[in-house]
Amino acid sequence: MQVDPSRYRDLPENPHGIHAGCVLLPTDVPIVLGGGTSRDFVREQGGSSETFVFLFGARSVAIEPSGQHLQVLEGVFLNEDGPGFHPTWDLSQLLREVDLGGWTVIPTHTVLSTWAEKIEQRMNLG
Repeated sequence: MQVDPSRYRDLPENPHGIHAGCVLLPTDVPIVLGGGTSRDFVREQGGSSETFVFLFGARSVAIEPSGQHLQVLEGVFLNEDGPGFHPTWDLSQLLREVDLGGWTVIPTHTVLSTWAEKIEQRMNLG
């Protein structure tokens, strides 16, 4: 899988340490009305119990027809057989989901020291 890093910016400081290059692990904690969890979301989008999200960072998206821009966070599901669905969030939405216990955040510095090989392997499968 090819990713153009120039498309993405890092995120502003936040209480959960969510930055470009972090990993999000889904949980079984409900985050939406009706009891849906991040693990449910991952499975609904084709992931498995081994899927995690690698966060690329923030990017600007044009809203048509107004031409205004919205900042979204983008990541990729990394499955055992390679990359998959590209989830996007508004920063405040993701922070709220983490506040509720919906995602476990693996900070970028930990990803670089202990997750890099696993991420590279899954990214290269796609």
